[in-house]
Amino acid sequence: MAFTDIMQTRALLVAPALLSIVIFIFCFPFRKTNLISESMFFILIMLITSLINLFFTQNNFGGSLTLIGSLVLSVLYINFGSKKLTVWIVASYLITIGYISFHLVVLGTHENLIYDGLSRNHVGFAVVFWTIFLLFHLNVNHNYVSLIPPIIGLVLSFFLVGRTSLIVSALLLVLVFYHKFKKSPITRLVIFSVVLGFGYFLWLKFESDLLTETNLDAGLDTPRWELWSIYWEHIDIVNLFTGIDVNILPMYEQFGGNPHNSFIKFHSRVGIGSFVFIFLYFVSVFKYLITRKYYIFWLLMLLTLRAFFDSDILIGNFDFIFFIITFYWIKNEQ
Repeated sequence: MAFTDIMQTRALLVAPALLSIVIFIFCFPFRKTNLISESMFFILIMLITSLINLFFTQNNFGGSLTLIGSLVLSVLYINFGSKKLTVWIVASYLITIGYISFHLVVLGTHENLIYDGLSRNHVGFAVVFWTIFLLFHLNVNHNYVSLIPPIIGLVLSFFLVGRTSLIVSALLLVLVFYHKFKKSPITRLVIFSVVLGFGYFLWLKFESDLLTETNLDAGLDTPRWELWSIYWEHIDIVNLFTGIDVNILPMYEQFGGNPHNSFIKFHSRVGIGSFVFIFLYFVSVFKYLITRKYYIFWLLMLLTLRAFFDSDILIGNFDFIFFIITFYWIKNEQ
């Protein structure tokens, strides 16, 4: 997933999905006596609704394959994920962060040119998702909380000048900082004061550029609201079930068919199946709250916030991260 993301070769984009499906076939179903599990039923719904969508839109089968690959990879992680995967997850994180850092620091590449044909929003998305996934894995498998990944993520987001990524990365650092030092109030106060002071220094030095480049000075004034409004205005009884082809909607041509919202994109690709996912998503939120898994809950909230303002998941190469963190609570109930 990490390699295919940075290589951006269309022929390779479905390779991780195919590999996930092959591994899934050999590792999961034949070791279970009951093949009709809740996860299998959910995967079947996603497969059916994504295939129905192909008959009503210009989407192709690659999206469905990528979606199924991420779903089965999530099932594999939830069932078999352990400390043995740490080296692979750290390596994947370093591949992405190293690639982005090399372009920014060594090559001096403009943030909108790091990924061919994709804006800085995708770069920030990659930083946020891989950082959160690493933090999640270290927490659930090693009971370990590290400040280094969110600090790196915030620094990269600062130089990427992406509004949503910068906000989410700052909130992520606060979350990790609070969780790591929640039993040491004095340490927390001292470090927080230092970080706050350094942040204020950066604000004074880069205030003008930061506000302009990230569009923070525009506040909530963004074309995204209009894009989302147009999408919902075009929903009727048929495409509620089939999904809408965003490429034929007015205004969407200006943005390359990008709705800038992963959940709207999900409905456009799988139709009514997206509502099944949304329902299960809220079940997961409820589960994390009642079991007091607040750290995972807030990691999921930050992923959701990032996904709400761009469409690099559902369907995309980061789907498995969102699915794993959303449904990980199931592991503790098996």
